[in-house]
Amino acid sequence: MNRYRNDILPVVALLLLGSFAFAQLMALPAFEDEGTQLRWIWRLIEAGEWLQPLGDAKPLEAWLMVPLVHLGGQPLAAIRALHVVVGMIGAVLTYRLALHLDDRWTAFTSGALFALCPFVVYLERLALADIFLCTTGIWVLVSVLELIRSPNWMRTAALAASLVLAAFCKSPVGFVFLASMPLALLLMPSHERRTLLHPPVLAKVLAAHAPAALLALAVAVTAIVRLARGQSPGFGLQIVMGVGMGQYQDIATVIGVQRPNLVDELTAQLSWPVAALALIGLAASALSRDWRLRWLIAVGALPMLGIGLLAKFWFSRYLLFTLPPLIVGAVCGWRRLSQHAQPFRLPVEAALLAVCVGFMGYQSALLIFNPAAARWSALDRFQYFEGWSSGYGYPEAARFVLEARDAPQVVYSLDGHSAYQLRNYLPAQWSSRVRPIFYGPDGKALGSETARLENLLSRTPAWIIIPEQLLQSYLDSSFGRTNSGRINLQRIATFDKPGSRTRLAIYDVTRR
Repeated sequence: MNRYRNDILPVVALLLLGSFAFAQLMALPAFEDEGTQLRWIWRLIEAGEWLQPLGDAKPLEAWLMVPLVHLGGQPLAAIRALHVVVGMIGAVLTYRLALHLDDRWTAFTSGALFALCPFVVYLERLALADIFLCTTGIWVLVSVLELIRSPNWMRTAALAASLVLAAFCKSPVGFVFLASMPLALLLMPSHERRTLLHPPVLAKVLAAHAPAALLALAVAVTAIVRLARGQSPGFGLQIVMGVGMGQYQDIATVIGVQRPNLVDELTAQLSWPVAALALIGLAASALSRDWRLRWLIAVGALPMLGIGLLAKFWFSRYLLFTLPPLIVGAVCGWRRLSQHAQPFRLPVEAALLAVCVGFMGYQSALLIFNPAAARWSALDRFQYFEGWSSGYGYPEAARFVLEARDAPQVVYSLDGHSAYQLRNYLPAQWSSRVRPIFYGPDGKALGSETARLENLLSRTPAWIIIPEQLLQSYLDSSFGRTNSGRINLQRIATFDKPGSRTRLAIYDVTRR
């Protein structure tokens, strides 16, 4: 306690600052990816599919959430709340990371800017794996610095655990943190490198990386075997190949939004003044004598540039895990620059902090209390508001279903998420009545077009809920072009999404 007593007040302040993200937690309705996360959770509970989340390599998004769903109430609100807690822990870990490099004021500023960062605020308020990966990544960086400073087996175990946890948060992206220690060895002075490469210490360094390295090898071998058998590789690799490497059809053309631009995505949330100040601070850190600052810049900037410049397509949330080391590097850089401004050091630091807090705090406040009025990139506005992936329309659809006198016994979705987006706003007794078309009454997955059609025809009249623009393509993919002609569809209700780009619709289905 004597060792950490000076940290208690800053840590409590950071936790309080981070807790504001709990306000109006359901301001954004459940969007497409959250519907998929809910599907994993419910399939785990209802059908025992514990391994399914490994396919998209985000098992913690299902495994950790089951107890929260069993508590009752609105599952998504509880799940989002857990993600906010993880974001609060990330602010404290950012403080701890910066404390290795500078004084407590610098560390507190870094943690506070992390807690206020709009990227953090909006992503920790959604049920996505990115805040898990981000916070675990900060733990990895802290563990690397602590092992370098004082190698012992306890710190070896801490680094090993953090690397494995990062992989489980989001694979294969989480394995990128295996490069943290090699980058440190490359950038540190030769006398420090010789110390770490001395056999007794080297054994600890290798032991810290062995579990995650073996896990990466197992994932790679399994993926190769699955590909050789004509199966998808699993472990999130199909997403990397499909989205990042362009194997899926042209996403930008399909959704009508240009491929994201790194500068535009960053400035949409951070603002131009904050982005410019961050670049100056990072430049100052890169030119400083402390190799650890250059290391932080490298572990943040290299994956960010790789995503922004090399990926065929990407989403802004992919950048979140790259930001904490850059926040610390920018704050430390400005801290060193301000030392040259004597006797105006404190006013300069206060003015810089006020600019960052003002721009980012205002944006984060809008994200919490009025998300539609906040700044969004075109792609994010499509995802969360205007496009078919957004959750808008589902609360209204739920009210329509509850108030309808002739509501059928089953409401189907043709995709894997719409049913769960709708279920989020319905009473628990509706759970068995709202489900994807590819699950039969016994809960088993239906693998053929004919089986799915028979599943639908056996329960008609029924309703289908889907965004209007996706209806025909999903009818063809679910039942086949010839089979889809055996049903009649009548649109009975539509629900607008912001921007009038698309509408959610409910269709009545009968036999033809």
